[in-house]
Amino acid sequence: MLQIAVGGYPVAFEINATAAAPPPVLNIGFLQTIDSLNPYIGLNDASYLLYGLIYDYPYAFDQDGNYIPNIITDATHDSSLMNWTYTVRQGVYWSDNTLLTAEDVAFTWNYDSQNLFHLWAYEPYFNQVVQCTGTNKGHCGAVISSTDPWKVTVYFKIPFVSGQDLFAPIVQKAQWSPINPQAAEYSYTNANPIGTGPFVADPNIFSQWQQNGAVPLHLIRNTRYHPVGNHVGPVNITDVYLWQYGTQDRLALALLNGDIQLAQMTTAGILTVENHQNILTQKYLQAIQEWNEIGISQIDKKSVNGGLNNARFDVNVRRAMAHATNKDYILQTIYRGQGIRGDTLVSPVTPQWWYDPVAGGDNISFNLNIANTILDAAGYTAHYTGQDGGQYRAAANDIPVSFQTSCYQCESPPNVTKTITAGTHLNFTLAIRPPDGFPEEKLVADYIQAEWKNIGIEITVKREPSENALSSDVYGGRVETYIWYWSADPDPNYILSMQSSWTLDGWSDNYWNNATYNHYYLKQLSDQNPTTREADVKAAQKIEYESAVYIIYIFPYGQWAMRTDLWQGWGDWTAHPYRQMNAYWGANPLWFDLNCPSCVAPAANQPPTPPVITGSRYPSTYTGVNLTLSATSSDAEATDLLNWTWTWGDSNSTVTHGTAANPTSTYGHIWTVPGNYTVRVSVSDGYSAPVFTASPVYVNVTTPPSNLGTLQGTVKDTSGNPIAGAQVIATPGNRADTTTSAGAYSISLSAQTYTVTATAPLFSSQAVPNVVVSAGATTWRNFTLTPNVGWIITTVTDQRTGAALGGAVVLVSSSTGVQKTGSTNAQGKSNLSVEPGTFTVNASANGYVGATTSGVVVVSGQERAVAIALTPLNPGTQGLDPLVIAAIAIVVVIAAVALSAVLLIRRRTKKEAEESRIELPPKT
Repeated sequence: MLQIAVGGYPVAFEINATAAAPPPVLNIGFLQTIDSLNPYIGLNDASYLLYGLIYDYPYAFDQDGNYIPNIITDATHDSSLMNWTYTVRQGVYWSDNTLLTAEDVAFTWNYDSQNLFHLWAYEPYFNQVVQCTGTNKGHCGAVISSTDPWKVTVYFKIPFVSGQDLFAPIVQKAQWSPINPQAAEYSYTNANPIGTGPFVADPNIFSQWQQNGAVPLHLIRNTRYHPVGNHVGPVNITDVYLWQYGTQDRLALALLNGDIQLAQMTTAGILTVENHQNILTQKYLQAIQEWNEIGISQIDKKSVNGGLNNARFDVNVRRAMAHATNKDYILQTIYRGQGIRGDTLVSPVTPQWWYDPVAGGDNISFNLNIANTILDAAGYTAHYTGQDGGQYRAAANDIPVSFQTSCYQCESPPNVTKTITAGTHLNFTLAIRPPDGFPEEKLVADYIQAEWKNIGIEITVKREPSENALSSDVYGGRVETYIWYWSADPDPNYILSMQSSWTLDGWSDNYWNNATYNHYYLKQLSDQNPTTREADVKAAQKIEYESAVYIIYIFPYGQWAMRTDLWQGWGDWTAHPYRQMNAYWGANPLWFDLNCPSCVAPAANQPPTPPVITGSRYPSTYTGVNLTLSATSSDAEATDLLNWTWTWGDSNSTVTHGTAANPTSTYGHIWTVPGNYTVRVSVSDGYSAPVFTASPVYVNVTTPPSNLGTLQGTVKDTSGNPIAGAQVIATPGNRADTTTSAGAYSISLSAQTYTVTATAPLFSSQAVPNVVVSAGATTWRNFTLTPNVGWIITTVTDQRTGAALGGAVVLVSSSTGVQKTGSTNAQGKSNLSVEPGTFTVNASANGYVGATTSGVVVVSGQERAVAIALTPLNPGTQGLDPLVIAAIAIVVVIAAVALSAVLLIRRRTKKEAEESRIELPPKT
């Protein structure tokens, strides 16, 4: 029994010391919510952790913050530093099994750079890219080379030294090109994230996310992950579960109890778990440059100015606030020394870029006397009685203030003058994030409220119900001050852009603008001399610091706790900060170095085969009219549950569920806007990454004419049984429908004469010409389809003993790429139903080298027997990890035939039901 103190109270619980060896699964816990699956919408660090696991970025970092190639393998620039050319890595697969190309990279960068008015999520990286407008079409945005299809050139408006620093995730053109940029920024759910990262999203991740932290988000190892740096091949972690906890006490208990193995914690939370057995804690300045600030809004809009206190525009008021903020007290008392005293925009974690105002001689020190003197001299000598009965300052007379207004992309913004009218109270609202998740920020707010009273400034604290609510109030100009944070990548461009004129369209939260600052911001981007750039970066920070629009009070340590009884290879996050779990720029070396010597991978699981959508790849329908489609797959484990995800090309998706015993999904969709839509379907058994169809369907949707009629009927087999999932299509026009479980179909058609064709897997198609459809009437046409099926009967034996191998996996692949899989029964036999054609048959089993037979010809109505004897792995390999054994079998198969082998991509414990005393299995 272990007893610890949590939140001041003793809590006792048991840890099972004799538990079975666990699988290589990593559970990660944090307090923040993952606010969106969409990398263009998410705000929180927890969301960016997710994106860094699913997506890749152009470059990654090694553990010391040095660039290493990822999706981009090389970047060069011309002598002007305005044109950068990037080489795209070849052989990278998206999680839907399609290959990444330079088209995806160029699309991503144009999507991010050419739509900044609507899509500004990664604007700091792309606001200097040349816009493709008017006659400027050739040297703008991102362009694929005409001589090398793997090179992309990006054209910048100014010399741009940060060309390697385009840290936006690379997204798939096929998924995102139909998504309007405004929808991508504000509403697209990204229910089925498709990435190239080291992990793949569970096909049910959207339904998991919709439960608001009640269940974890599940990620699966990407077994086809490409090399990055000195890491070759996939990570050792088979699954990641991301858990969100409502309180620091619950997070601490989960770690101590072994429910999670890694946690991002608060100061109070980490003290709870320190010095416990098998718990390692690490604390240091964060690689993501994080700092916390009191922001003072400079938003200057007619819609908000009447509701906010104009005294926020007065630099004297802001500097008085800064002098009245005891950062050392906040650091030592509230954060318990877990950080470094805050000051300027760039964190000391990158000391070459950090401006130290103490060394610079312009430190705004804590001094209440100076603060009061500043306010007296500025004219705030009148007083009023506040809500708490205390005395607070007010403007004795009208006080004019001049400043440069928030003008987007104005290097030299215009000066404006505001009047702080006589009698204006120095009363401001201070908004903060929810105290349960951010307890230190509540304490800081309480301290500020009390301390600033000593200089006559009244603070009303607004405790927001969520981070999104805080964001809405800050960016919407509904509060004068707020406590929040910023984070950034190691290059100073990103964080400096936050206070520049180029992020005033939705990034800058305090809306400050300054011509001199803008000058240094642009100049440091053009500096090819590192020493000159360092000086300009620091000059920009000095100007912003003296304005006091941000009172950066702490560079908080990242505080993490991790269990050492399972996972090893955590490394030293102080010496090597880019191993920290929230170093989210993709391919974090931490994930590749972690290993679990005591973990035992369960028995092999086979994923389903790529689904095939029945019928034409080019059906048509009308707006407002349902089009039903059907897809089939197969799974060697007949008891598996299958999860199907249909994406309809209009930002909508549908998830259906079924079993491997009936591996078919049939579902309909209604489009509301005319256009061409790409429909894809994927299937997963819950133990492996989703497998996507290799042949999507392209649907043409048009406005229905006025002379519609209806074609209806049924599709049955020669015995009179209904055929579900058959497609009926009418030409011309390719209007289609898919039959229900009763074999029924219904198609809305304009009045004319058609040829109508019914198609179903394992049946011969039937076409009926001269079918007349009349406006306002129903025409009936029924179909009877003849079976068109043969059978591959595979017997798998041990080559050494001749014994039958039960539980072996059989995969048959047609010459057109269609696959079907099953497993052998106790007699070593598998029986797979296929359409006539030529096939390659592969058999594999644990502990054996896989084998293949090619050129297997199947004729309709006939059985084709195939015998495959598998060679046991020699004794020298018997000690290999099962994953290595599986990999050897796969390599042999691939070397034998050019086909897409079924990958042994995850392990689990499973015992298949035996079909004893059955010499020939049922036909499937």
